[in-house]
Amino acid sequence: MLPLKLAISICCHFKEERLQYLEKMSSQFAKLASEVLVIIVSNTNKPEELSQFDAVLRHKGFEYRFFTPDTLGHPLLLTWAHFPVFKELLADESVSHFMYLEDDTLITPVNMSYWMEAREDLRPYGLIPSFLRVENKAHDSTWYSSDCPHPFFVYGLPRVKVSHRLGFINFPELYQGMYLLDRELMIEHLHGQSYNPNFGRWGIQEKAAQGVTFLNVPKGFTTRNVIPYDLISYQIDERCFIHHLPNNYAQPMDGHKIIKTMPVQKLLSPWPNKVFLRPKNLKKFFKAIIK
Repeated sequence: MLPLKLAISICCHFKEERLQYLEKMSSQFAKLASEVLVIIVSNTNKPEELSQFDAVLRHKGFEYRFFTPDTLGHPLLLTWAHFPVFKELLADESVSHFMYLEDDTLITPVNMSYWMEAREDLRPYGLIPSFLRVENKAHDSTWYSSDCPHPFFVYGLPRVKVSHRLGFINFPELYQGMYLLDRELMIEHLHGQSYNPNFGRWGIQEKAAQGVTFLNVPKGFTTRNVIPYDLISYQIDERCFIHHLPNNYAQPMDGHKIIKTMPVQKLLSPWPNKVFLRPKNLKKFFKAIIK
């Protein structure tokens, strides 16, 4: 099952070397819904630079537009410029789903089908299906997490069971670099506190990608977003993997700081680990149990 009409807004600071990521991303767009509209929110209105965006997007089976905000104030605020775009599109009732993306994340039809199915599974709990950014290294078939540097103790995190084998677990403040919302959730987003740049816990640039992550969070959970996993093998469901195309966390470029990354297959553990056993984390765990 795929959306009827998907609006995708992509934040694109124009850099010629990053067009390779947009090329890979856009190769999947037409397959993500019955109808797709793409809006490139860019910091440029130079014809020669817009023509390079156009060359990447044309003849791929979806409609696309360009939007350059008039008054940005600061380059980092470009991530927030998609809000008026989505607010205007919300008036078009044919648009069923809204996706905000950074310009380097690959979304596939498998990701979309997973989200659509999981959205219904999680609706009774007030939770939202989430994605896990992953990367790979040269000559290595292992997927690495872009945002989780250590394993999690399964039974130390909030979670729900939706079937015999499938559960959803609540990672602490998981960053996705994107959001996907249906019409109901988008109305909640644009008419709630999450529309305000002062809302949330991340930096101003990252907050634009939080969607309703921190809005109306169910009791006992740290966010609305949860990740699917197998209740027996403790492996994360690969349908939620989205590829962070630069792979710059798993394989930093020369001269860049090495960042610790974790193989995805080791992210969940049925046994307490050193991170969980830290006094402050144990205190949080027992406090939650008492509540």
